[in-house]
Amino acid sequence: MRTTLLLFAWLCAAPPDTTVVGPQESLRDVAERALGDASATAELRALNALSSDAVSPGTRLKLPGQERALALKALETARTLVARARSAGGPAEAETRLKEAEVHFRTARYAQASEAANAAGTLVAQRHAPQPSTFSVQVEPDAGTTTVSVTRGPPVRVEAEGVTLPVAPGETVLVEKGRPPSLPPPSVPQPEKPAEGARLEYPADTKGVGLGPVKLSWAAQPGVERYEVEVSREAPGANVLTLSSTVAELKLPRLPAGRYRWTVRAVSASGRSEPSGARRFELVENISVRVRSGPWE
Repeated sequence: MRTTLLLFAWLCAAPPDTTVVGPQESLRDVAERALGDASATAELRALNALSSDAVSPGTRLKLPGQERALALKALETARTLVARARSAGGPAEAETRLKEAEVHFRTARYAQASEAANAAGTLVAQRHAPQPSTFSVQVEPDAGTTTVSVTRGPPVRVEAEGVTLPVAPGETVLVEKGRPPSLPPPSVPQPEKPAEGARLEYPADTKGVGLGPVKLSWAAQPGVERYEVEVSREAPGANVLTLSSTVAELKLPRLPAGRYRWTVRAVSASGRSEPSGARRFELVENISVRVRSGPWE
């Protein structure tokens, strides 16, 4: 009993930044008792220059001070920020700095751990910080008009006559004196493929539903909600097939052999563009002839 009291008094008298290994205590037990973290054995080994987890009872061990708590808080914040950014393709450098912070922390280099963790958090914050808008304003006093063009960044809000209009990158708004702002209709899309007058060969379809499919494409337009494509045969009174696409390409259904023309127009919240110039192509059935080998008569 006396020995137990003396050991208890010895433990209580130890400076707050050290601790004494008790009877039958392992390094893991000391880490859990002194730091509240059983996984902190690596920190205690590094802090006390131990080559293994084996420690003798009565051994006085150094304990980390307030710098450990600060580093742990920085690490927890960085882990949360990097984890959130990971699903959105966050910066790879932030992941690297977080790994550095983890290594520093396990080896009891708490100041370096805090520095690396804070750097990781800063990289994530900079990645998600809103970028300034780049835009130009052209005023024509004689005409009473103001033109605002946005090139990049968040949309710019233009207000006139009590109406506020967001102008996205790639858009231009014209404000006339005494009128609310309005976006012009989208410009006319430019067809790209197939080339004008292309002759497209396809093998005959066994089900007899036509040839193809033909893929049409055109130059994409910013701020467009959808594109409307019109396809018809080059014949008087031919039916017009109207199709819609939200991207700048479209696969046509299988069509009978023949000559065709197509146009495309862009549709946005500000209206519809004029149709593009007509592009023409020809669908031709590719007939393969097989000759069997054998005696000729």
